[in-house]
Amino acid sequence: MSRQLLSALADPERLKLYASIVRFGDAAEATGGKQGQKHLSRLIGAGLIEPQPDGSFKADAAVFQKALATGTRTEDQDVPQELWPFFAEGRLRSMPMRPAVRHELLAHLVRTLFEAARDYTEPEVNRRFTTVHEDSAMLRRYCVDGGLLRRTKDGTRYQAA
Repeated sequence: MSRQLLSALADPERLKLYASIVRFGDAAEATGGKQGQKHLSRLIGAGLIEPQPDGSFKADAAVFQKALATGTRTEDQDVPQELWPFFAEGRLRSMPMRPAVRHELLAHLVRTLFEAARDYTEPEVNRRFTTVHEDSAMLRRYCVDGGLLRRTKDGTRYQAA
């Protein structure tokens, strides 16, 4: 689900306001002050509600259907479908337990993050891996151990295998 959508519903007062609009289409009691107007603006900005010509508001469930539809895919459409469960919003969220699936995921990362004939320093490798996961050392180690990245004997240079 989109970060903006979840963020809009994370505030308890805004959530109550949204619930009132869903149930009654009315937000009059909550919109009297500056804070109420701010909450309304946030809900409108997230696409959760739409102002109606008569001054009421309409909540549309389609925003959740759309978020779910896009949430089942990663933002990087090059990620193979069988690896989607391990990614969220373009970031690697978990490592597969099964060695074959883990190897497939790491091979995908090496293919997409590194050029085959180029040498990389360890800081360059770390920067590339941190674009998808905070633990670059783990990814680097798995890739070297799995034969996906070659490391020089002195450990200063890496190359995609």
